Amino acid sequence: MSTSFTNLDSLQHHYGVLIVLITFLSRIIFIGFCWSYGTVIVEFKKQNSTLSDTEMSWIGSIGQSFGGIFAPIILLCSHRFGYQLSFIVALIICILSLFFSSMVQNLHWLLLTYSFPYGFANAAIFILGTLVCGLYFPVGQHPKHILVMCIISTGFPIGYHIMSAYMFSEIEEHGWQSMKRRVALIELLVACVLGPLFTTKGLLNSPQEYQYPTAPLIPGTNKKIYYSKPIIYWMMGIFTAMCAVNNFLLHLHSHLEHLLISPARADLWFRLHGLFDAVFRLSIPFLIRFYPIDIIYLFPASVFTGLIVLTLTFSLLYTSLNALAIFPIILFSFTSAVVTALQYTVSNRIFEEDRTEQGYVYHVIVTSLGTTVGPVIGGLLLDMTGSYKSIIPTSIFFLFVSFISFGSTILILNKKKANELEESQTASIHQHDNAAYGSSY
Repeated sequence: MSTSFTNLDSLQHHYGVLIVLITFLSRIIFIGFCWSYGTVIVEFKKQNSTLSDTEMSWIGSIGQSFGGIFAPIILLCSHRFGYQLSFIVALIICILSLFFSSMVQNLHWLLLTYSFPYGFANAAIFILGTLVCGLYFPVGQHPKHILVMCIISTGFPIGYHIMSAYMFSEIEEHGWQSMKRRVALIELLVACVLGPLFTTKGLLNSPQEYQYPTAPLIPGTNKKIYYSKPIIYWMMGIFTAMCAVNNFLLHLHSHLEHLLISPARADLWFRLHGLFDAVFRLSIPFLIRFYPIDIIYLFPASVFTGLIVLTLTFSLLYTSLNALAIFPIILFSFTSAVVTALQYTVSNRIFEEDRTEQGYVYHVIVTSLGTTVGPVIGGLLLDMTGSYKSIIPTSIFFLFVSFISFGSTILILNKKKANELEESQTASIHQHDNAAYGSSY
């Protein structure tokens, strides 16, 4: 019996490794594309498009994160129809979106043919990958959980490192429309391999499909938990951090070329940022192993680091030493690495232990809003001022608010923990005194 259980456990582990690989590859190709869309936006500007900077920001940011707003619907569909079917449908929507958007002549139609469908589908791919990896490597129960979460989170930074280079090359040779059709063909071939293998049948819970929890997303009796001050402050920190990150990244290409930095060098800087983002994500498990720290503290630390390096970036870009700005731009990737890679894991710390999945859905919704709103606000300020000098200070402001929000959450949680400990000690003393009083008789 013990040998049989060991074999099943080994099977779950090995199939879990395959699921991690599938999730990793899907993020490189499918999600890496939308996070490299700044390359396409630069091409639109070269064509003297009638699109405003605000509208271009909408096209890019919605394509990256629109679907996250509908994370509860994606979770509901995965529970109702299964993770595998939902995953396959999302892959197909991405492919069709690229084909249809490659045929439009009026760029205003890109919102309908690319941004909304691709944004929804890529969010589904992202969410489902994280949730299924969380089932095979549960938080708090599996020693490799944080390593797994960090590995799959490197998918899209490596993706926009790889995809931006491929997209830049294809656009230069064949134009943006042909590039989209070629990427759609690649995604079709990949989907035929990944879709059939993405399943929860390798789990120990059941030889059939994983049995989903029957509890509602947000139980009525616990509503106050999900709308408490720590949750509100924490989500504000996530929202403003993502506003800062995506506002900076989506306008980075155009910003650099506005400063007369060559397109090739701007593309190189963007890809280096993505490469080091992946490196920082992979380094997080080793940092925690050799320097044990509650991961909740990494969030304000990463945001504060972002504040410093963006200030340095702004100072260098508008001087004769602007070539040195590549170093703080690379270091800024530490902020996005921490804030996005550890959301599922930190949900176990912020929410109740049995509500990790729902806590992650909260994170996805707020992250989606931040990645959408941040670039749009940056685009509005760019249209109003006509100067790219507003982009980085806007991100710095967002990071400052994020730092205050994360810090406030931690202070409240620590105070609550101290009060609970004090109450526990007081109750223990009273119990001891009562026992001693009873034994005297």
